Amino acid sequence: MKVTRNLPQQLIVENRPWVVSLALVGGWLLFFGIGLSILLSGEAMGLIFMAASLIPVVLLFFFARRTQALFLRPEGKLVIRRKTLLGGSVVEHQLHEVQNAIVQASHTKKGGTTYRVALVFPEGQSAGIHPLVFAYDNFSDHHGIADTINQWLIQAP
Repeated sequence: MKVTRNLPQQLIVENRPWVVSLALVGGWLLFFGIGLSILLSGEAMGLIFMAASLIPVVLLFFFARRTQALFLRPEGKLVIRRKTLLGGSVVEHQLHEVQNAIVQASHTKKGGTTYRVALVFPEGQSAGIHPLVFAYDNFSDHHGIADTINQWLIQAP
Protein backbone atom coordinates (compact mmCIF):
# COMPACT_ATOMS: atom_id res chain seq x y z
CA MET A 1 0.00 0.00 0.00
CA LYS A 2 1.03 3.57 -0.48
CA VAL A 3 -0.33 7.05 -0.07
CA THR A 4 -0.89 8.51 -3.54
CA ARG A 5 -2.44 11.82 -2.49
CA ASN A 6 -2.27 13.64 0.81
CA LEU A 7 -4.07 16.98 0.74
CA PRO A 8 -6.01 18.65 3.58
CA GLN A 9 -9.28 17.91 1.76
CA GLN A 10 -8.42 14.49 0.33
CA LEU A 11 -6.32 11.46 1.24
CA ILE A 12 -5.95 8.54 -1.15
CA VAL A 13 -4.35 5.25 -0.12
CA GLU A 14 -3.90 2.56 -2.78
CA ASN A 15 -2.78 -1.01 -3.07
CA ARG A 16 -1.80 -2.24 -6.50
CA PRO A 17 -0.53 -5.83 -6.28
CA TRP A 18 2.03 -5.61 -9.10
CA VAL A 19 4.48 -8.09 -7.58
CA VAL A 20 1.89 -10.84 -7.10
CA SER A 21 0.34 -10.20 -10.52
CA LEU A 22 3.67 -10.26 -12.33
CA ALA A 23 4.73 -13.43 -10.50
CA LEU A 24 1.51 -15.19 -11.52
CA VAL A 25 1.81 -14.06 -15.15
CA GLY A 26 5.44 -15.20 -15.09
CA GLY A 27 4.35 -18.60 -13.76
CA TRP A 28 1.79 -18.90 -16.52
CA LEU A 29 4.35 -18.01 -19.19
CA LEU A 30 6.91 -20.42 -17.76
CA PHE A 31 4.58 -23.44 -17.59
CA PHE A 32 2.94 -22.67 -20.92
CA GLY A 33 6.33 -22.20 -22.61
CA ILE A 34 7.72 -25.43 -21.18
CA GLY A 35 4.57 -27.30 -22.18
CA LEU A 36 4.60 -25.87 -25.69
CA SER A 37 8.27 -26.75 -26.09
CA ILE A 38 7.69 -30.33 -24.95
CA LEU A 39 4.59 -30.64 -27.14
CA LEU A 40 6.44 -29.35 -30.21
CA SER A 41 9.18 -31.89 -29.62
CA GLY A 42 6.58 -34.62 -30.09
CA GLU A 43 5.81 -35.51 -26.47
CA ALA A 44 2.19 -35.46 -25.32
CA MET A 45 3.43 -34.73 -21.77
CA GLY A 46 3.56 -31.07 -22.85
CA LEU A 47 -0.23 -30.94 -22.59
CA ILE A 48 0.05 -31.54 -18.84
CA PHE A 49 2.34 -28.53 -18.45
CA MET A 50 0.06 -26.44 -20.61
CA ALA A 51 -2.94 -27.47 -18.50
CA ALA A 52 -0.96 -26.69 -15.31
CA SER A 53 -0.29 -23.21 -16.68
CA LEU A 54 -3.97 -22.46 -16.06
CA ILE A 55 -3.45 -22.60 -12.29
CA PRO A 56 -1.60 -19.24 -12.11
CA VAL A 57 -4.25 -17.72 -14.39
CA VAL A 58 -7.03 -18.82 -12.03
CA LEU A 59 -5.05 -17.51 -9.03
CA LEU A 60 -4.62 -14.19 -10.85
CA PHE A 61 -8.39 -13.71 -10.87
CA PHE A 62 -8.50 -14.03 -7.07
CA PHE A 63 -5.27 -12.39 -5.91
CA ALA A 64 -4.91 -9.46 -8.32
CA ARG A 65 -7.12 -7.16 -6.26
CA ARG A 66 -6.60 -3.40 -6.48
CA THR A 67 -7.83 -1.45 -3.48
CA GLN A 68 -8.28 2.31 -3.25
CA ALA A 69 -9.39 4.14 -0.10
CA LEU A 70 -10.50 7.72 -0.64
CA PHE A 71 -10.90 9.90 2.44
CA LEU A 72 -12.96 12.87 1.22
CA ARG A 73 -13.31 15.69 3.75
CA PRO A 74 -15.68 18.01 1.76
CA GLU A 75 -18.15 15.16 1.19
CA GLY A 76 -17.57 13.71 4.67
CA LYS A 77 -17.09 10.26 3.15
CA LEU A 78 -14.73 7.34 3.08
CA VAL A 79 -14.99 5.46 -0.21
CA ILE A 80 -13.31 2.06 -0.53
CA ARG A 81 -13.06 0.73 -4.08
CA ARG A 82 -11.93 -2.80 -4.83
CA LYS A 83 -11.33 -4.11 -8.35
CA THR A 84 -10.45 -7.58 -9.55
CA LEU A 85 -10.38 -9.11 -12.99
CA LEU A 86 -13.91 -10.37 -12.28
CA GLY A 87 -15.39 -6.99 -11.34
CA GLY A 88 -15.37 -4.50 -8.54
CA SER A 89 -17.14 -3.10 -5.53
CA VAL A 90 -17.55 0.28 -3.87
CA VAL A 91 -18.28 0.71 -0.16
CA GLU A 92 -19.03 4.11 1.35
CA HIS A 93 -18.86 5.14 5.00
CA GLN A 94 -19.34 8.46 6.73
CA LEU A 95 -15.94 9.89 7.58
CA HIS A 96 -16.95 10.63 11.18
CA GLU A 97 -17.56 6.88 11.71
CA VAL A 98 -13.84 6.11 11.33
CA GLN A 99 -12.02 6.32 14.66
CA ASN A 100 -8.48 5.55 13.52
CA ALA A 101 -6.23 3.27 11.49
CA ILE A 102 -4.26 0.41 13.03
CA VAL A 103 -1.71 -2.10 11.80
CA GLN A 104 -2.65 -5.75 12.12
CA ALA A 105 0.12 -8.36 12.27
CA SER A 106 0.13 -12.00 11.29
CA HIS A 107 2.87 -14.37 12.39
CA THR A 108 3.98 -17.04 9.95
CA LYS A 109 4.97 -20.58 10.90
CA LYS A 110 8.59 -19.77 10.07
CA GLY A 111 8.67 -16.95 12.62
CA GLY A 112 8.20 -14.04 10.21
CA THR A 113 5.62 -11.31 10.56
CA THR A 114 3.45 -9.76 7.87
CA TYR A 115 1.18 -6.73 8.18
CA ARG A 116 -1.89 -4.94 6.85
CA VAL A 117 -3.62 -1.64 7.60
CA ALA A 118 -7.14 -1.71 9.03
CA LEU A 119 -9.69 0.93 9.98
CA VAL A 120 -11.49 0.98 13.32
CA PHE A 121 -15.22 1.77 13.37
CA PRO A 122 -16.22 1.94 17.06
CA GLU A 123 -19.99 1.99 16.56
CA GLY A 124 -22.79 2.00 14.04
CA GLN A 125 -23.74 -0.47 11.35
CA SER A 126 -20.09 -0.99 10.36
CA ALA A 127 -18.79 -1.38 13.92
CA GLY A 128 -15.58 -3.36 14.10
CA ILE A 129 -12.16 -3.51 12.52
CA HIS A 130 -12.08 -3.53 8.72
CA PRO A 131 -8.82 -4.24 6.86
CA LEU A 132 -8.17 -2.15 3.77
CA VAL A 133 -6.64 -5.19 2.04
CA PHE A 134 -7.36 -8.84 2.70
CA ALA A 135 -3.80 -10.16 2.41
CA TYR A 136 -0.92 -9.50 4.78
CA ASP A 137 2.45 -8.53 3.28
CA ASN A 138 5.86 -6.98 3.90
CA PHE A 139 5.99 -4.79 0.80
CA SER A 140 5.18 -1.37 2.24
CA ASP A 141 5.45 0.89 5.27
CA HIS A 142 2.24 -0.14 7.00
CA HIS A 143 2.94 1.80 10.19
CA GLY A 144 3.71 4.94 8.19
CA ILE A 145 0.48 4.58 6.22
CA ALA A 146 -1.56 4.09 9.41
CA ASP A 147 0.14 7.15 10.95
CA THR A 148 -0.62 9.22 7.83
CA ILE A 149 -4.29 8.19 7.95
CA ASN A 150 -4.52 8.97 11.67
CA GLN A 151 -2.88 12.38 11.26
CA TRP A 152 -5.20 13.20 8.35
CA LEU A 153 -8.28 12.15 10.36
CA ILE A 154 -7.44 14.42 13.32
CA GLN A 155 -6.74 17.50 11.18
CA ALA A 156 -9.25 20.29 11.62
CA PRO A 157 -11.60 20.59 8.63
